[in-house]
Amino acid sequence: MKASLYPIFLFLFLIIFQSSAQIPSISLDIIQQELNGGNPLPSEESFYIQGAIPEGIEMVKVKIYPSNKSESKGYDYMWKTPFGYEDLSYQLLVSDPLRASDEYNLTFSYYQKAGENQMEEVRSLIFKNIQTYLSTVTLVRNSKIKFLDSQEVILSRLNEIVEEGAYYFELPNGKDFRGFSDLVKNKLEQGKKLKLKNAELNQPNTDEEDNARASYASDYLEELESTLQSEVIQYLSLQMLVQVDELDFKKYPSEKKPNALTLNAGYGAIMLSNGLPEREFISSPYAGLSFPLGNRAFNRFMNNLTLSTGVFISGNLENSQNERITGPIFNWPVYAGLGYNIFRFFRINAGASFLTTYQADGTKNRSINPYIGISADLRIWLGLGNK
Repeated sequence: MKASLYPIFLFLFLIIFQSSAQIPSISLDIIQQELNGGNPLPSEESFYIQGAIPEGIEMVKVKIYPSNKSESKGYDYMWKTPFGYEDLSYQLLVSDPLRASDEYNLTFSYYQKAGENQMEEVRSLIFKNIQTYLSTVTLVRNSKIKFLDSQEVILSRLNEIVEEGAYYFELPNGKDFRGFSDLVKNKLEQGKKLKLKNAELNQPNTDEEDNARASYASDYLEELESTLQSEVIQYLSLQMLVQVDELDFKKYPSEKKPNALTLNAGYGAIMLSNGLPEREFISSPYAGLSFPLGNRAFNRFMNNLTLSTGVFISGNLENSQNERITGPIFNWPVYAGLGYNIFRFFRINAGASFLTTYQADGTKNRSINPYIGISADLRIWLGLGNK
């Protein structure tokens, strides 16, 4: 008995081994500016991109998105130099499969450690832009400081100033600027509640009331700018990387996949109840076609779920009353239903069968009856077209 199980275990092992195929790799030649030797990109599976890098490059980023959509619909992938790494090459995994027979834009960005002078320059530029923006949205009127934009708009614009100013810079972990903290929000709230009528108490050395208010407002804005600058400095650390080169590929094709037809054959049971004293079942082998409701590379559950249709191929179906049962196609009962894959090659099916029963009184009774079955799949690749 145990010996008879060995072929089964061997069969299951071969299935698992075959399904765990090696992840393919493609190369980028930065000298020739050629990707994958000019061949299409792998589709409907993950793949590696590898290539050479000049000395000093510490990070490579790749953005991939469909050429007929915006960049926001794409994905970013990053490779960071491991500690102590000396090879002048990289390899990163594109974990999100591309669709077959499509076109994609790819952008390769190369980063090296930013110099101290570069960091000082970008910080100064961002500080100046922040100061300019605040001066345009701040108004000192009567006894209050008024912001011409809402707090949400001010914070959004301040974040944009930092992001735009540091566009060519990246943290070593690839994370973006998280935005200004609650400390900045509280400082903006403080400005709305600030009473400039108390300026003379806070500015005792100022003689004129208007000058006192102006000086009091100026001190508040300096504190706000100082808080903003501190958080910018914290983000733009000395560990920042700066982009030194970029390589673009536009409308690059993904590989085509051959169309496949899924045949299934199995054994099922049909439930009968019409005109019978009690419910009963008849069984028969069946064969037909299955149509996946999704693509396995993008939605495994929907790919496992299929619409199946076919015929029961037994030629001598009868009920307990010895009444012959046939169907509409070559006298074979037809079925249609949903199926779900288990273990990749086997499918559980359930749905409706369409029967014709030749009753004892000579009449025909056409009916729709539920069925259930289990089947095996066989995919046939068709060379007449591609998807």
